[in-house]
Amino acid sequence: MNETAEFVQFAINQWREKRDAAFREHNLNVEEVYAKGEFESLPPECLMAVCYVDAYACVQAKIRSDTV
Repeated sequence: MNETAEFVQFAINQWREKRDAAFREHNLNVEEVYAKGEFESLPPECLMAVCYVDAYACVQAKIRSDTV
């Protein structure tokens, strides 16, 4: 795995931890929010973490598709 892919995986893990902590802090369930797609009513720190996880996941998918 190259350095970029390693960094992206590290970033995803970090933002997932931040997302999960923010959701717990606000008594929210990550799976329920994703299943319902109700992101517009999330507290800012939850929404930001969700966006970063999704953004890095898109980068990871692109890296993987380029290496196949």
